[in-house]
Amino acid sequence: MLAIVVSRADAASVHIGERLLDVAEWTTHTDEGRPDGEGGGTVYRREGVELREFDATHIDIAAPADAFEDPDLLVFASKHAGKTGPLLTAHHTGNFGAADYGGAAGRFARACPNALRAVVEAMDEHAPEAYDVGIECTHHGPTDVGIPSMFVEVGSAEPQWQDPEAATAVARAILDVADVAADAPAENGTRRHLLGLGGGHYAPRFERVVRETDWAVGHVAADWGLEALEAWADDETAYDAVIERAFAASAADFALLEDDRPDLVATVESLGYRVVDETFVRVTTGVPRPGRDARTRDSVGRRRPSLRRPGHRVRRGLERRRPSDGPARRGPRYRRRSRPRAGRGHSGRLRHRTERYCRDHAGGLSRERVPRPTPRGTGRHSSGPVRQRRSGGWSARRPRDDLRPRARTHRRRPRRPEVREARSGSVGGGRRGGDRAR
Repeated sequence: MLAIVVSRADAASVHIGERLLDVAEWTTHTDEGRPDGEGGGTVYRREGVELREFDATHIDIAAPADAFEDPDLLVFASKHAGKTGPLLTAHHTGNFGAADYGGAAGRFARACPNALRAVVEAMDEHAPEAYDVGIECTHHGPTDVGIPSMFVEVGSAEPQWQDPEAATAVARAILDVADVAADAPAENGTRRHLLGLGGGHYAPRFERVVRETDWAVGHVAADWGLEALEAWADDETAYDAVIERAFAASAADFALLEDDRPDLVATVESLGYRVVDETFVRVTTGVPRPGRDARTRDSVGRRRPSLRRPGHRVRRGLERRRPSDGPARRGPRYRRRSRPRAGRGHSGRLRHRTERYCRDHAGGLSRERVPRPTPRGTGRHSSGPVRQRRSGGWSARRPRDDLRPRARTHRRRPRRPEVREARSGSVGGGRRGGDRAR
């Protein structure tokens, strides 16, 4: 169920709440078990959605998920303040450093990467023409929400907060994620989630990833957030603990960096996570994640041993099984495999390598054969007929359309003119020439 929090202390939040009630049909209920200012009193419900109002500001609400009945995702309808002009935005909450605006220092609310991507797409669809749509880095509280959550905001000043079209766009975008899961689907023990590190407050690289790939972004530490972390952390242990909590709150095993930060890369890798670049994210879009490369976790987020068999190592061109109680074995069984030679007996290997090429470059396994390029007019894959030397002379045949290697036929190389003349006897040199002269 989607839980929506409206704060009476936020004029933009109240305006969005009114638009939510206008664009959909709701049933009204009364919750007498909680005070009216803490989400009790009048409660609005529709299929898969529940809306409650609070007196406190969003960052000061403690455990808001407890006010709802079994929610899966929580959205704060809020205002955005800044010098960015008309803007619809979304972000996760938490503090990489000190807690200046709610929440706890070095703590994070559970992110909802997949829902964040969905709400950005929905705001693109509903946003008025004068408004931009984007995401922000992780900032301010609350950090103790209880379930995956995010802020969906309209900004950036009073005229936009009172704009009915902007409020309606945000309301429709929030309702569009009612049936969206907070996280991307699991693939062999991992998810297509990224932890963002570095960059500006409005995270252009990570917004580009959200819009143009099938990867989702969890928490994002902007440059100023990493500086706040360095200022707040007392030692390296505290610094590493914050990065570890950011990965856990994002349900991510991969990190994407905006700038060149060797020390931060070393920290991420020492914690057992992987740093990737934007090229990796784009190339793997649409390609299923292989199980042997995935890091697995249990239901509560603890790391589990790899699913690979103990002692099994795989290298390119070399397959070797190392027993756990001894060194690597040597012998014919563990010899490096040679490259397949041309011949009829290796057509199966060639087909296997072609299928693997299609799988790696087309996003899935395809049995469409991809012939290797050959010089124009000379190979068995040329567009026109190929001349072939046979015992009866030259004849034309059509090019072959399969991939079975064939032995090449070569024409004799013509002799140089001077050699022909010398051997014919016109010059007089050589034994045969002298014999003919006599």
